[in-house]
Amino acid sequence: MKKLNFFKTLFLSFLCFIFFNGCKSLPQASFVEPLNLLDKESFFYVSIPSQVDPELINIILLNNVEALSQKDAQTISSRIQHVYCGLIKNRQGTQIQASIQADVPISFIPKVFSKKNGWISKPITIKNQERQYVSYSNNSIDIAFPSSNIVCLGRGLPYMINTYDVLAHESVKEITEPNANVNKSELPDELYDYLLNATDEIRFYANKPQSFLSVLTGANLDLKLVQVSGSFVVDQKHTSQYVLELNFDFKNEKYLRAGKGLLSLAFGLANGQTEVIENTKLVVKDIRIKKEQLYKILTVGA
Repeated sequence: MKKLNFFKTLFLSFLCFIFFNGCKSLPQASFVEPLNLLDKESFFYVSIPSQVDPELINIILLNNVEALSQKDAQTISSRIQHVYCGLIKNRQGTQIQASIQADVPISFIPKVFSKKNGWISKPITIKNQERQYVSYSNNSIDIAFPSSNIVCLGRGLPYMINTYDVLAHESVKEITEPNANVNKSELPDELYDYLLNATDEIRFYANKPQSFLSVLTGANLDLKLVQVSGSFVVDQKHTSQYVLELNFDFKNEKYLRAGKGLLSLAFGLANGQTEVIENTKLVVKDIRIKKEQLYKILTVGA
């Protein structure tokens, strides 16, 4: 089955907004951290701060949207501050759940996401409340704009909107509390903090990492892993590639020893690039990969 291209769908939607810089937006509600809107069902999560690599979104846009100029690509990407995304795979293919922090021109949404343009609007009513939000669907993706700084996209949209509504109104009561970044999502605290604190690097986490490793190494490695996490930063000496750090959590020490050897062959690692922690955790540093490999990982998911 054809896989859904997350970036193409997302940024085609944002393309519709490129001429509306300065338009009127809805009144700002209490801030809700977008990461809190993701559920725990995904097995691959990625946190992408746009400031890490300003060219990243532009490159993906230009590769996926026909007849898009460099100027327009830069205008679209300038609206996005941070993308949090969860991916799952099932018989229907790759399903996406994304919560994006962005500058959204709310007043133009009904004009852009119209029936004429192939979108069907439907209400999302909050249980036990009079408040109502609007979602839009084109039979391949669902999208909603609960505020002027959040875009919700993909799987589990009613859950995301309901969660937003609860947090937006709780925030009013808790506005004097000192810790605004407390985890109010379904995600474990350790994972939440890991993704939230990705300010100068792209971070990811996979608890079913087999497909991820296949795309990354080009080999079908069965490493008996519990999970993999890691980060990308732009290689300052060669800006067409990333420097990657990977954290492997193996089922036991025996599997770690075998996995370390396989990974050393796959990546051509030197001794100084690996570190064993607590007998079951392997850290691999300073892996250079082409940016195109990251695009494949984000498309395939986990």
